[in-house]
Amino acid sequence: MLRRLTRTQFRNAVRDVFQVDVDINELDADSWNGNFAVIGASTVVTSERGVEQYHAAIESAVDVVFADSVKRAQFIGCTPSGAQDDACVRGFIQAQGRRAWRRPLEAAELDRLATIAADAATELGSPVEGVRWATVALFTSPNFLYRAELGAPSADGSLRLTGYEMASRLAFLVWNSLPDKALLDEAASGTLDTAEGIRAAATRMLDEPAGREAVGAFAEEYMRLDRLGTQAKDRTLFPEYGAALQEGMVRDMRGTWEALAFDEQASALDLFSTPKVVVNTELAQLYGIDTTGLSSSTFELRSLPADGPRLGILSKAGFLSQFANQKEGSPTLRGKFMRDALMCRTIPPPPGNIDIVLEEPPADKPLTKRQRLEIHRTEPTCAGCHGLMDPLGLPLENFDAIGRYRTTDHGLPIDPSGDFDGQPVADARELGAAISSSELVARCLVRKYYTYAAGHEERVVDGSVLNTLAASFEASGFRLRELVLDVVTSEAFSSVAPQP
Repeated sequence: MLRRLTRTQFRNAVRDVFQVDVDINELDADSWNGNFAVIGASTVVTSERGVEQYHAAIESAVDVVFADSVKRAQFIGCTPSGAQDDACVRGFIQAQGRRAWRRPLEAAELDRLATIAADAATELGSPVEGVRWATVALFTSPNFLYRAELGAPSADGSLRLTGYEMASRLAFLVWNSLPDKALLDEAASGTLDTAEGIRAAATRMLDEPAGREAVGAFAEEYMRLDRLGTQAKDRTLFPEYGAALQEGMVRDMRGTWEALAFDEQASALDLFSTPKVVVNTELAQLYGIDTTGLSSSTFELRSLPADGPRLGILSKAGFLSQFANQKEGSPTLRGKFMRDALMCRTIPPPPGNIDIVLEEPPADKPLTKRQRLEIHRTEPTCAGCHGLMDPLGLPLENFDAIGRYRTTDHGLPIDPSGDFDGQPVADARELGAAISSSELVARCLVRKYYTYAAGHEERVVDGSVLNTLAASFEASGFRLRELVLDVVTSEAFSSVAPQP
C-alpha cells in the first residue's frame, strides 16, 4: 500500500533535511483509523488545498536554505554550472533524491529532475536557482510525501518488504522521520533482508537521540495528545489554560514515557504508578510543585510528592484534560478510554435515540458528577455501557477539566472510589497501582504497539504473532525498548499482504 506521511512525520523529515520547522497545523489533517494517525495514513485522501499546503511548506523551507549563502553552499556541496549534464547537479539530485524518496532514483527520474534544474537555470539566469527548483520538485513529489510498501516475492513466494522499504518502515517507526545514509546503505547491501540485520540496525537507531521517538511518538498518538491543542476550556474557570500549559501537557506525557523506556529501562507498567513528571512553569504550578529553575519553555524531569494525590500517567493533566468538556471532567470518557486503549475491550456507541447529555441539577439542589451519573444509569439502555466505563473513570473525579486537583464538586465532597477490572480502588493512586500490576494491560499494550508499528488494525491472523510478542514482552520485564526490537524483527513486520 501507499502511506502518506503523517503531519508529524512530514515536519520531522523537513526539519532533518532543511533544519526548518514546519507548523503542522497549516498542513492537511491526518486521518485517524483505529485511533492512530499512522494507520489512517494508508486511507487518507489529500485534498487540493492540502496539496497547496504541502507545496507552500516545502517552498518555504527551501527558500530559507537558499537565502543563506553559507547554508546553501553546505546543502548543495558543489558549484553548479547550469548545464544539462552538470555532474554537480546530477550528483546532488542523486544524493538528495535517495534520501527524500528512500530509494535510488531511476535513470529517467534523474534525467527529468536534471532537466528541471537546467531549464530553471536558463530561464532564471542562475545555476543556483536551477538547483533550488530541482530541490522543490524532489520534495513536492508524491515519492516524498507517500511511503510505498509494495513488497517483492521472496524465495518461498511470499511478498516481503524490499530492503529500501524496510529502511523506510524502520526509520518512520523508530525515528518518525527519514532514514539516514547508513540505513540506506544497509538496505542496498542486503543487511536488512535478515532479522539479525534488522535488529542490529534498529538497536543502532534506538541508541541515537532520535530513537526516543520510537516510544514518544507512539505515546503521543496512543494517548491522543493531538487533541490538546484544539480543545477549548471555559476561560473564566480556567484562565491558566493556554499554549504554554498545553505544550507542557504534551511534553509531560511524552517525556515520562521516554524517560521510563530509555533512561530508567523500567517496566512499561510502571507508567501507571510513576511519580515522574516533566514540567515547565505552568504545569508545575498546576501540579503544585516547586517552579525554581523553570520557565514556559524550560522543562525538567521532576518527582511528585510521595504522598500526593497523583500517580502515573492517568493522573497527568495531558490525559485528564482531554477527556473532559469545557467546564468539567468526564468519568465516562476517561473510563471509555481506559477500557478501549488499556484493556482492549470495545465499548459500542450509544443507540441513536438515547439522550447522552446529563441534566443539570437545580441550583439550590447541587449534585456531584457521581450522583448525576447514578441517576443516568437508572435508564436500562444506559446502565450496561456506563457500568463498564464509569467505575474506571470515577477514581479520577478529584481532577477537574484541566487536571487540577480538587476535593469538592459543586460544593459537595467528592467520592473517588471505583474499580478496575473487578478490583475495588479508593482513588486515583489505587487505580494507578492496580493497573501497574495488570497482565491484561500489558497484553493490550503489546496489541496497540503492534498495530501502530504495522500500520493496520488488528486482524484475526495476527493472533499468533501477538501471543509471541506478549510472551517475550513479559520475559523482558515489560520493557518498551525490547518490545520495539521484537516487533521490528518479527516476520509479520516485513510481510506484505497480496493484493486481492
